[in-house]
Amino acid sequence: SALAAFIAPPLTTQGAAKRAYRVASSKPTLATSDDQQPGKGDLYSDDELFDLLNLHLTLNPEQEKQEQQLNEELNVASIPGIHDLVLEAIGDATTSASATEEQSSTTNQLRFDNLQTILREKKPLITAIATDVDGTLLSGGQQLHPITRDAVMKAIDQCYNSSSRNANKIKHFFPATGKSRQGAIGSLGNDIGPLLYKCPGVYIQGLYCIDREGNVVFEKKLSPLVVREAEQLVMDCGISIVGYDGDDLYTTEQTDVVRSLSEFYGEPTVQLVHSVDGKLQLAEHENGVHKLLIMDEDAEMLTTVVRPKLEKLAEKHGVIVTQALPTMLELLPPGCSKAVGVQKLCEALGIDAKTDLLALGDAENDADMLAMASIGVAVGNACPVARSASDFIMTERNDEGGAGLAMEQFGFD
Repeated sequence: SALAAFIAPPLTTQGAAKRAYRVASSKPTLATSDDQQPGKGDLYSDDELFDLLNLHLTLNPEQEKQEQQLNEELNVASIPGIHDLVLEAIGDATTSASATEEQSSTTNQLRFDNLQTILREKKPLITAIATDVDGTLLSGGQQLHPITRDAVMKAIDQCYNSSSRNANKIKHFFPATGKSRQGAIGSLGNDIGPLLYKCPGVYIQGLYCIDREGNVVFEKKLSPLVVREAEQLVMDCGISIVGYDGDDLYTTEQTDVVRSLSEFYGEPTVQLVHSVDGKLQLAEHENGVHKLLIMDEDAEMLTTVVRPKLEKLAEKHGVIVTQALPTMLELLPPGCSKAVGVQKLCEALGIDAKTDLLALGDAENDADMLAMASIGVAVGNACPVARSASDFIMTERNDEGGAGLAMEQFGFD
């Protein structure tokens, strides 16, 4: 009936997601009008409103339960009058719908304006592309979407294969990943993987950076003391640990989650570290390790139990905790991150990251890289930290070709 439609539950006015501009930008204030139309409270008497309330509660039994609970919890003197109760129950749907529509329109306009600014002012200067691998190029199933595959092949061709390279806009393309070099090559498949041998790269969260010829331009390793204390933490928590030494990965126990690094994520086979006096200790590995993975299949336990302990260890030694995947925490040397590695490689290649670089990512460990680049783009599945650091957030996720579409939109002519 018309009356039932009139008192339908009110619409809600949730703030639209800030997908087109930095989170730092404030939400727009909605304009008000002196000519606002009268609400329902101005049109009905107390008796009429009481009748409306009874009908509303009959149609909405859950509301009646809430009212009973309210009466039990609140002092009678605090219960609002009949006007306030009815207006709260039935809402002013017209005002809510109008506010939602206006706010959505404002957000879409800001997204469009932001995109136009990037395309007009920043895109013409882009000559280099740095991209994360897991969660950005690759889907959760470790697959490359055809749009992303084609864009990566196009970028590498323009940079390193084309006879007319000097005429192409994009001069440099490189992965910026937590994986080892061999892990990145192995995970990107037969079409793309081998092409990375032609590219410079930022590997192991920026701790192992190489130029096109494979020369190391920057690397840094953890101290044995930090590794030893991390190993003790892992032992106390009953979880797994892996140390990265370039393309060689070592562990103290071959658990299922450790084996998944090679079986699912394409990393080289993880080796058992050599024993010292009958004990398997990463801290005694002769060459040292660039980073540690602290791993367990229980992602919630890693977040709520292990990470706080690892953060205390990190604070004690000035080292860094970061995360790329829910089942893995990472421990890095002091002052290091993926962004630092990207900056070091950019300097070696003559790239000004603040004006020349397009960076793509999805995770916490990508945030600083996205923030430092001229254009930082988060794919649609990105975590809140990465989204906050980016200049633009793609609607499309990694498994919808979001990274490839970003390269086409913000990188290529």
